[in-house]
Amino acid sequence: MKLAPAEQQAVMWEVRLREGDVGAKVLNEFDHWRTAEAANEQAWNALQQRLSRIGGARARDASAVVHALRVPATERRRALRAAFGMLALGCGGWSLRQGVHGLGLDADWRSAVGQRGEGVLADGTPLVYDANTRIYLAGSAATPVLDLQQGQLLVKSWPERGGVLSVATAHGTVVTGGAEFSVGRLAERSVVAVSAGSALLRPQSGPAVLVPAGGTFYFGHHGAQASELSFNAISAWTRGVCVADRMPLAELMEIFGRYRKGMLRASGRAAAMEISGVFRLEDIERALLQVADILPVRLRRYGGYLTVLSAI
Repeated sequence: MKLAPAEQQAVMWEVRLREGDVGAKVLNEFDHWRTAEAANEQAWNALQQRLSRIGGARARDASAVVHALRVPATERRRALRAAFGMLALGCGGWSLRQGVHGLGLDADWRSAVGQRGEGVLADGTPLVYDANTRIYLAGSAATPVLDLQQGQLLVKSWPERGGVLSVATAHGTVVTGGAEFSVGRLAERSVVAVSAGSALLRPQSGPAVLVPAGGTFYFGHHGAQASELSFNAISAWTRGVCVADRMPLAELMEIFGRYRKGMLRASGRAAAMEISGVFRLEDIERALLQVADILPVRLRRYGGYLTVLSAI
């Protein structure tokens, strides 16, 4: 089975719009493509429906996609076809394994948009993770490594567990022998906040930092920077709230996107605007209007899937 040209283009647009550098020119090109022909609109909507169905499954369930990664090649291809349908069959040179990994379908823990989740490590250590989160497990039972590739998590790891636990993001690693802490990953930086115990933060660049109980640090390509936000503020997502303190608008849109299907983008000058406030995550439409009341930005919707905030 081969995809029609419009279906192939829809897949390519999905990949392009997931990138973080989408500007007004690309958005206009997407809007022009989508509305140019009815077949394009139909292909785009069909792709979103398929991705929505795939995205709702937890990786630890016996889903066809996860099973496909653990069986011989012939059966794997068959399972992937069953799981992906049109999408898997038509991606041509796009490796099926890369496609599965790119969508996070092979993660050890993952959550759908708008749905937080819970998990337990082999030694009984509990963890809670935010909506639209992807976590991969590595290391051993005594020294597990949680690779947080998207979203955020909260872990309670105590000294009596008898080992070291690490949480890694693209921006550094948090290591502890016993602590209650939250780690969140954003596009340009990550954040760690400790409630009890302590943790060692090893940012991607710069010296390591000991994070004590009550401490919060953002970390990334420029090292670690202390924040005045409390653990309760950083972990407010566990209560359905986002607390922003001079947060770049692009980051806030990334967080909102965990609770709203479709894509949210802040383009151009709007992306760097800083915002402070408290936003309820169960009502993102209202939160977007709240943002528009605080900052000089306008909302523009591209169909029912893509919403862009741009500077006025």
